[in-house]
Amino acid sequence: MKSVLAIDLGATSGRAVLHHIEEGKLISKEICRFSNQPMKERGFLCWNMEDLFSHILDAIKQANSLSDLQSVGIDTWGVDFALLDDKGQLISSPVHYRDNRTKGVLEEVAQISSLSELYFKTGNQLMEINTLFQLLRAKSKSPDSYFKARNLLMIPDYFNYLLTGKKVIERSIASTMQLVNPFTKTWNNEILEMFEVSEALFPPLVDEGLILGDVLEKYKVGTPSVITVCEHDTASAITAIPTEDEKTLFISSGTWSLIGTELPYPIINEQSLKHNFTNEAGYGGTTTFLKNCTGLWIVEEIKRSYEAQGKDFNFDEIVEMVQAVTEPVALIDTDSREFSEPGQMIEKIQAYAKQSGQLVPKTSGEIFKVAYTSLAYKYHQVIEDLEDILGYSFTNLHLIGGGSKSTYFSQLIADVTQKTVITGLIEATSIGNALVQFIALEELASIKEARALVKQSIQFKNYYPNNKEVDDGTLS
Repeated sequence: MKSVLAIDLGATSGRAVLHHIEEGKLISKEICRFSNQPMKERGFLCWNMEDLFSHILDAIKQANSLSDLQSVGIDTWGVDFALLDDKGQLISSPVHYRDNRTKGVLEEVAQISSLSELYFKTGNQLMEINTLFQLLRAKSKSPDSYFKARNLLMIPDYFNYLLTGKKVIERSIASTMQLVNPFTKTWNNEILEMFEVSEALFPPLVDEGLILGDVLEKYKVGTPSVITVCEHDTASAITAIPTEDEKTLFISSGTWSLIGTELPYPIINEQSLKHNFTNEAGYGGTTTFLKNCTGLWIVEEIKRSYEAQGKDFNFDEIVEMVQAVTEPVALIDTDSREFSEPGQMIEKIQAYAKQSGQLVPKTSGEIFKVAYTSLAYKYHQVIEDLEDILGYSFTNLHLIGGGSKSTYFSQLIADVTQKTVITGLIEATSIGNALVQFIALEELASIKEARALVKQSIQFKNYYPNNKEVDDGTLS
C-alpha cells in the first residue's frame, strides 16, 4: 500500500496522518498526535524544536513500518523562523510569535516607512508578529544571535533541512513574512534594503510540490522522499476545499480564525488596507486573500483558566452550559490585544464587558457563550468587509479545521452570518498537505482531480441559517 505522511504542526499540538488512495477514495489514518508546548529561553517564549523534531522522526518511523511510505510533507503556522550559524547549526530556539518582544513595534516601523506604504509593497496584513517585525526586534534585543546568523529558515523549512540537508523556503510560508513581492512572489529587495536586512540570509524560494530528496539514512527511520507542500497550514487547508465555484468563501477555524477566499491575483488597494486583509501565496500561483483573526485560542484559554481552578470541562459539557444560557450576553472584540496574550482570559473578558458598559458575565456558561458568540460576530463583520472589497457576495461558507467539529458553533456561524455553512473537512490541512504530495508523485494528475477525490471521500454536512433545513448529504 503506497502512502504519504502529512505532518501538520499547529500552535498547540502536532499530528501525523497517513494517507493513501484506495478504490477512488482518500483513506486517512492518524498515527500520532502530540503536544506543542512553548518554553522559556533567554527570557523569551520559544518553540521546543528538539522535541518537535523527535516527534517528526518518530512519526516517519511509525509510518514506514505501517505502509509502503513514499514521501513526507510538513506544514506549520506562519511568521516564525530559525536562524542558523555558519556551520548550519541552530543558534538558539526560535521565538514564539506570542512572545511580547514585538509589542509596539509598528510605531517603531512607522519611523522608517509609512505603514500604508509597507502594506502596498508587500500586501501583508499589518500584524506585530510578522517575520519582518520579529527580525527588527531580534536585531535590537538579541544582537549576538542576529549578527551570528548566516541563514534564515521558516519552521517547516528548518525541519526539511534537518531531514535532507537542503536549504530552501517554500512560497506559501514565505508569503507570511512581509518580505515577499505579492505579484512576482519573489524576495522583495526594496523592503530588505529599506530595513537593512541582508538578502544573503535567505535561501532560494521554491514552489510547493518540489521533491527535495530522501530522509537522511543517519536517522534510521526509513528514507521516504521529502516534498515541499504548501507549508503554511492555511494554504494547505485551502488546497483541500473541493469546490468548482470560483467564488469560494472559507473560514479556517482553529487557534486562529482565517477568513477569506482564493483568487488568481492579489488585491492591494485602499479598501483592503482599511480592512487589513492579507495576500498570501496559495497552490499553483494563486493568492489567498484573507484576514487573520484571533480564533478558538480564546475558548482554549478560558478552558485552561477553569482547569487551574480544578474545573476540567470537556467540550460537550461546555456546549451544554452555553446552550443553557438563554439571555443575550456581552460581545467582545476578539481581536483586541489583551485576548491574544495568554493568561487570565476570564478576568479579561469580564473587564472588557464592564469597561464597555455591558452585562458582566459571571457563570462559566456565560463566559464561554461570550467567546463563541463574539467570534461568530467577528466572522460576520470580516465577511461583510470582504464582500465590500470584492464587490460581490457569497452564499456558501466552507468551515474547515477543528472548529467545524462543533455542531453548536457551526449552526451559530450560519445564523449570525446568514450563510450556508459547509463542514466535513476537520483535517483539511493534513488532507491538503497529502494532495500536494500525491500530485508531486504523479499519483494525481492535477489540483482539479485532487479536489474531486476529496469530494468523493468526505461526508459533508450543511448548516442553514436559522436551522431551516438539515442536510447530511453531499457537498452543495
